Amino acid sequence: MQNASIQMRLESFKTNIDELSLPKLLILLFVGSLLIHLAVVCVFINKPIALDDMFQYDMLARSIKEGNGFRWYAKADVEILRPYYSRFLDIDRLPFPDKGLVTTFRAPGYPLLLALLYVFVPESLRFIIARLVQAILAAMLALLTILLCQQIGFCKKVSILSAIGISFYPILLFYPIGLASENLYIPLSFFSVILILFSIKKNALRWSMLAGLFCGLTILTRSVFAVFTLFSGIWLIHFSPLKIKAGLSFLLIAFGICIPWSIRNSFIMKKPAFVENSLGYNMFIGYHPLGDGGFVSDIAIKPMNILDDGEREQFCMQQAIEFIHQDPVEAARRVFSRLLKFIGPEDREFFYLYSNNLIGAIPQPWLVLIYALLVIPWGFTLFYGAIGLWMTRDRKAVFLILIFLFAYGLPHLLIIAEPRFHLAWVPVLIPFAALAWDSRKEIRWKPSIDSKWMIITGIFILILFIFYGFLEIDFSKLCSVMKSGGNKLRFPY
Repeated sequence: MQNASIQMRLESFKTNIDELSLPKLLILLFVGSLLIHLAVVCVFINKPIALDDMFQYDMLARSIKEGNGFRWYAKADVEILRPYYSRFLDIDRLPFPDKGLVTTFRAPGYPLLLALLYVFVPESLRFIIARLVQAILAAMLALLTILLCQQIGFCKKVSILSAIGISFYPILLFYPIGLASENLYIPLSFFSVILILFSIKKNALRWSMLAGLFCGLTILTRSVFAVFTLFSGIWLIHFSPLKIKAGLSFLLIAFGICIPWSIRNSFIMKKPAFVENSLGYNMFIGYHPLGDGGFVSDIAIKPMNILDDGEREQFCMQQAIEFIHQDPVEAARRVFSRLLKFIGPEDREFFYLYSNNLIGAIPQPWLVLIYALLVIPWGFTLFYGAIGLWMTRDRKAVFLILIFLFAYGLPHLLIIAEPRFHLAWVPVLIPFAALAWDSRKEIRWKPSIDSKWMIITGIFILILFIFYGFLEIDFSKLCSVMKSGGNKLRFPY
């Protein structure tokens, strides 16, 4: 009787969900996702920031708010951070201005958002307001997954599964706690993809222009998005009812928004420059003989004594080219190494937080369980997402999604890659993963050649993931963290 009662309640709940209109469903899932993210943020709401990138974004935002322009490393900030920076910077001999150094190194989008938020609260509350707003941005991903599902024609069940999946995705739950450009870049890039897809279904130029506007804003947050934007313009020319008119207007607005900042950077660098100028620095790290193709903190600090962005960029680029010429075989091998890093498990945050005793000691088997909960969702998303893309009948949409995946991933394979970089793939892949999961029985038994190839492709991707995640990484590092005292090993980020 009890099982029958539970079954009736489940059927009643499903009926109520099916009867919900799209606006009500959007509101319900957004509120649910927001509560989840706010709960996590509230646990860490008063924690200080801890990483170089976070301090840099905070410096830039405060400088903008105070009317000093896009500057960082003011003398007062350097003095506060002296105990840390003195380990690798010759602080007493380096000329740090009172108002800070004018920089072109970072894209302006995320610091501008922080500066806007800082205006509304006292300085002591600036991290709190940033974390709360970032929780809202993270919750918006639940809405966007539903919108993507609606555009492609997925059923309501798949839409709900997608929204729930992105709401509970482990690493994205914790990103709003820190100051990281992913908090703005991921929602912007995802919304841009949806707008591009939506624009071909509306025979009106304004939708292509709106998509161009958001793509431009996304480029101003992360310049790597320019590659996808360029290919999207070509995609629009081919698939939009307005053809060349849609594609050209899209590209003109997207890149036109970036021109003023590019001109500003070009004057500062004294040569043509784009919205951020960290290419040489990242290539220096990615191709350094003592590196592995990813971010290595001991290598990253070497050029930081060069304060001028132009000089540092020139030095790093020359060094990176020399590294490639010295060992072209190793340089080519690192492309494959970066591919494995890019699709690898998101455990860098786990190693840093736990080994630096920021969350205390966790006994076994709970520590293994936490690690598994962090890395398994990405494997699930990648595996089922690949199958879901194969299943989807809207080939135009699939083509656009594939353009996004490759155009965003490829530059990282040639420069520098880390598992966290694939986070921008997650909200795009989750709807397709939900489709494949919902249709898994059909996939298993459908006796067609296409289905077999889908399974083979998915299994290959999963094996690649497992191979990298548990064999190619420093396995001894994982084992040492899992032992007693692993919370005090002090691994760098």
